[in-house]
Amino acid sequence: MWRTALTSFISAVLGGLLVLSMIGAVIPPDYRKDSTKAVDRSADNSKPRQGLPAGEIYKRFGPGVVHIRSTFTETVTDFFGFPMYRGTQEVDGSGFIIDKSGLIVTNAHVVQGSNINATTVKVFLDDKTGVEARLLGTDINTDLALLRIDPGKRKLTVLELGDSSKLNVGDTVYTIGSPFGLDGTMTQGIVSALNRTIYSPNRVFKIRNVIQTDAAVNLGNSGGPLISSSGKVIGVNSAIASTPGSVDFAGIAFAIPSNTVKDIVSQIRGRGKASHPWIGIAGRGISEGLASLIKLPISKGVIIERVSPGSPAEEAGLKGGNQSLINNDTGERLIIGGDIIARIGDVNVASMNDIQEFIDKHRVGDRVELEIYRGDQKKVVTLKLAERPEELQNPPIPKVPKVPQSP
Repeated sequence: MWRTALTSFISAVLGGLLVLSMIGAVIPPDYRKDSTKAVDRSADNSKPRQGLPAGEIYKRFGPGVVHIRSTFTETVTDFFGFPMYRGTQEVDGSGFIIDKSGLIVTNAHVVQGSNINATTVKVFLDDKTGVEARLLGTDINTDLALLRIDPGKRKLTVLELGDSSKLNVGDTVYTIGSPFGLDGTMTQGIVSALNRTIYSPNRVFKIRNVIQTDAAVNLGNSGGPLISSSGKVIGVNSAIASTPGSVDFAGIAFAIPSNTVKDIVSQIRGRGKASHPWIGIAGRGISEGLASLIKLPISKGVIIERVSPGSPAEEAGLKGGNQSLINNDTGERLIIGGDIIARIGDVNVASMNDIQEFIDKHRVGDRVELEIYRGDQKKVVTLKLAERPEELQNPPIPKVPKVPQSP
């Protein structure tokens, strides 16, 4: 049963900070919905495809996969600011070489944690040689990072990024990495599902179009490649699903798609960071029951709960809620009274996912049109997408893992 209560509302940033392990990302509650999207299965895709034998893939591309060890150092000071002690923590992961000059892709959570970058990053090559790496940039929103090493006179094995949009459920895939510190470990599986959604390590935004696989992925595989039967990298291993309190592989792993990797790596190479568009709202989808209860003008859309100060949404005049609807049985609170978004661009809106997916396909500076309802009045609002604020992209990350769920 719901009751209404007038509240004073303070605008806040989109989403809230949730507990996150330095090595993990948790699956959002609505992740199953994303797997129902249509997958292109043209006549060419339906034909049996010849791939390289597993042994050949390992022989050719295994030398291009590296073991990464990041060291994090923190100095604790006393009341007067004098150092008391320095604590260090080492994190192991994997990565792969994408350029003969020494560029290496890995996960952001391998080299970044507690809102700080690793003090040192060491890369162990196929010949077991350890080389200091320079961090060129991270994007915590997609859990990707780019490193550079000086190869000297070494001839590096380069892995090529493939086209993740051509994947089909059932395709054979391989992982190579350093689970539990066991360098050069290869596992085999299939693409179990496509278009999954997982939380990014900062637990503020979501990573979309994620690849699900049953290829064994464990602690230390983070940042390593998911390789197709043709030998191209079609994903970067980032997270696993496991029971609460466990870090054991249970047959479900997730990889950031290679097409996302191409985009983010290109941006980091060009400007040292990646750019993500933002409108600055928090909201939730409305149901027919809710629409009937509070007499909304439409039964499908997103009701804006809050608008971030200084955001494109605020500049466009969008309004957040000023009342709360409380379920007496569960205590759940819903902010109401704000504008309702019915459409963004040419997309009819039913959830925040619809809005974010539309925004993700655009660039900072693009103008987008929203059809909204304020009370019973329909309006069309145009706003200019801005870049996500730095404090949203890199909020503090808890130091003590509580539910580690990633490799």
